Amino acid sequence: MINVNVTLLIQMGNFLVLLFLMNLVLYRPIRRIVAKRKQFVEEQQQGIERMDAEVKASIEDFNQKIQDARRMGREKIQELKAEAYAQEKELMRNAVEQAGKQLQDVRARIQSDIQGARDQLSGQVRAFSVELAQKILGRSL
Repeated sequence: MINVNVTLLIQMGNFLVLLFLMNLVLYRPIRRIVAKRKQFVEEQQQGIERMDAEVKASIEDFNQKIQDARRMGREKIQELKAEAYAQEKELMRNAVEQAGKQLQDVRARIQSDIQGARDQLSGQVRAFSVELAQKILGRSL
C-alpha cells in the first residue's frame, strides 16, 4: 500500500527539479538543434524546388528554341526550293529560247545552202542541157 507522507512531497519536488534541470540541459538544446535542422532542411528543399523550376524553365526555353530553329529551317528550305524552282524555270526558258534561235539559224543556213545548191545546180543544169542539146543536135548553140 502507498503511504502519503512527507517523502511523497520530497519525491515530487525532486521530480520537478530534475525535470527543470533536464529541460535546461538536455531538452532545450536538442529542440534548438532539431529546429535548426528543420530550418536547414526547409531551406534546402526550397533551393531544390527553385532549381527544379529553373531547370524546367531552361528545358522549356531550349525546346522552344529548337522548335523555332526547326521552323526557320523548314521555311528557309522552302524559300530555297522556291528560288531553285524559279531559277530552273528561267534556265529552261533561256534554253528553249536558245534552242529556238539555234533551230532558226540552222533552218536559215539549210535554206541558204539549199538555195546555193539550187543556184549551182541550176547553172550546171543549163550547162548540161546546152551540152546535151549540142550533142543531140550535133551543132553548137
